[in-house]
Amino acid sequence: MTCEPSTITSTSRQWLHQQQQPTKPHSSQTRVLIVGNYCHDVLMQKDTVKAESLGGAASFISNVVNGMSVSCNLVSKVGEDFKYPVDFTPIVIPTSKTTVFHAYFDLAIHGNCHQDRVLKRVSACDPIRPSDLPDARSKFGMAVGVGGEILPETLERMIETCDAVFVDIQALIRVFDSVDGTVKLVKLEETEFYSLLPRIEVLKASSEEAVFMDVEEVRKWCCVVVTNGKEGCKVYWKDGELGIPPFLANQKDPTGAGDSFLGGFVAGLVQGLAVPDAALLGNLFGSLTVEQIGLPKF
Repeated sequence: MTCEPSTITSTSRQWLHQQQQPTKPHSSQTRVLIVGNYCHDVLMQKDTVKAESLGGAASFISNVVNGMSVSCNLVSKVGEDFKYPVDFTPIVIPTSKTTVFHAYFDLAIHGNCHQDRVLKRVSACDPIRPSDLPDARSKFGMAVGVGGEILPETLERMIETCDAVFVDIQALIRVFDSVDGTVKLVKLEETEFYSLLPRIEVLKASSEEAVFMDVEEVRKWCCVVVTNGKEGCKVYWKDGELGIPPFLANQKDPTGAGDSFLGGFVAGLVQGLAVPDAALLGNLFGSLTVEQIGLPKF
């Protein structure tokens, strides 16, 4: 499957150019639409449970965005076994269980897509469908699934109803072992989402995930943001790139760092920051997140 750069590419470059300059914060009517399922995260070490917490990119992102007083809406699905209080009520599916991930920190091997841990999806809630999304338009849409819940048609619907769509690549390239649920990654060009890249504004990936796409090709169609832990992050667009410095952190749990980064990045843009400053704010929230286990308190 191939995608030729189109007039949408020019639109994305124009959007990025506009975001390079600080602006007045958007009005209180501006909304961020966050799409992704809540999860139960279980941290395992030596076959014992080290900690349990609310998980899912949507929970980390909404934690940041809501904390920054940015008006937002969240679409998430859970089972009746969902056990955490949240600010945004999810859709409860009586016939399904909440998505559960086990993170094994002592099974990590060099070359694994998560070098510091091995993730296993133990159970998966229903996918989020286009009909689950609100009809009202949003300024920013965020497709941030972690368990395969974002469908191509759902992302396409978000593109139609949001002025700008931000996508975490893990929502597009994760697949799950049919036996034990181990998370694996596939090349972005092999997915059904590839043809939609020219219609999104920003694709975010970790440095480990970025090797599953051709950054030089993808940057022709949309802005690409690659996070790299203690090295900070880098923003790519068709005509250039920019490195953003990190904040020092004493890492305890890497879970959700990239999600908090993305939440801070978008919240910064909504509040009127230029791209470099918004990315720096994202780095700040990412560093604060790794210093805590589970959903962080800021």
